[in-house]
Amino acid sequence: MIPWKILIVDDEEGIHGITRMIFRDYEFEQRPIELISAMSSAEAQAQLKQHPDIALILLDVVMETENAGLQLVETIRHQMGNSDVRIILRTGHPGYAPEAQVIIDYDINDYLSKAELSASRLLTSVIVALRSYRDIQSAREQQPEISKPEATESQGLLPAVADALQQQLQPALKQSQRMQKLELNPVATDLAKDLFAHQQRLSNSVRLLQQMSSRKVLAKPLELAALLDEVLQIFLPQSRREGWLLDYRLDPDLPQVMPLDSEKTSTLLISSIELALLQAKGEDLIVSLKQGSAGQQSNEQQLLIQVEQSSGHPVFDRSPWPQHLRAELHKLCQELQGDFREIDESGLIQSSLPISL
Repeated sequence: MIPWKILIVDDEEGIHGITRMIFRDYEFEQRPIELISAMSSAEAQAQLKQHPDIALILLDVVMETENAGLQLVETIRHQMGNSDVRIILRTGHPGYAPEAQVIIDYDINDYLSKAELSASRLLTSVIVALRSYRDIQSAREQQPEISKPEATESQGLLPAVADALQQQLQPALKQSQRMQKLELNPVATDLAKDLFAHQQRLSNSVRLLQQMSSRKVLAKPLELAALLDEVLQIFLPQSRREGWLLDYRLDPDLPQVMPLDSEKTSTLLISSIELALLQAKGEDLIVSLKQGSAGQQSNEQQLLIQVEQSSGHPVFDRSPWPQHLRAELHKLCQELQGDFREIDESGLIQSSLPISL
C-alpha cells in the first residue's frame, strides 16, 4: 500500500526519535505511515520538492531562528504554492509564537506545545490532519481536467498550431498536383502520386485538429464515385507497402450526386479509415456506401458509411489519438445531422447521414 508521508521538521534529534517510536507500525486506513526527517527549513524545502505527495508536516517553530518555522509556513503556502499539505506546529517555546495569534496569522492546521504533548494527543491531531488531506485529494481528483490552466492553454494553442500547419501544407499539395500533370517517367509519376496521397492524409489529420465545428464551410454536392476514387488513392501507398487491400462496395441504388457537404463527408470517411487502421494489424479493409433507413418508425433515408476489417476484429485502442478521432467523427456526424457509432462485436465503424432522395 502507498504510505502516508509525514515530514518531521525539528532541529532536536530526540524529537525525531520520539516521533518514530510513537508511529512505529502504525497504520491509518490500512496504509502505513512513512516518516521523513529534516533538521532545518532548507532541508524541509528540499524534502518537499523531492516528495510532492507529503501529506503532513510536524513543524518546529524555533530552529535556525526564533521564527524559522513560521517563515517556512509562508514559503510552503505562497512561494511553493502548496496549499494541500497539512501543517501542525510543535513548539517548546510557546512565548515566541502565541497559539491564538499564530492560528490567525498563518495557514496552519493545528498548534501543539511539546511540554503538554502526549502520544495520544499527537496521534489524534495526525489522524485529523490525514483525513483532511485525504478529502482534499479526493475532491481534486474529481475535478475535470479541462478546468486546469494547462489544459485550457493547450486547447487554445493546438488549433492555432493546426492552422499554421495547414497553411504550410496547402502549397505542398498544389505542387504535388502540378507534378502529377507533368510528363514524368513511370517511377517519378508513382512517387508524385504517393507524395500527394501522404500530404492529403496529413492535411486531413490537421483539419481534425482545427476544430471544424467552429468553422463555416461552403457546402458542395457530394459525388460518391469521385469520393471513393479520392479515398482509395490516399491509402493506396500504405496498402501497397504493407500488403493489405482496401476494397469498396457502392450501393447501385444510390444516386451519383447527393446533397451532402463533400468536404465534411470526405473528412468523415478518411478519418473512419484512419481509425480502423489503428487496429487492423495488416488486415484488409472494406468500405461500404449503402442506402438505409432511420428506423422502422421513420421513412427518412440514410447514407450509411461503413468501414470494417475483413477479420471482423473490434477497435479497442483508447489512446489519445484514436479518442480524438472518435470525438471528431461524432462531431462531424452531428454537423451533418447524422449519427456515428462503433459496433465492437464485428469491428464495424459506421456513420449514418440523412439524405433526401
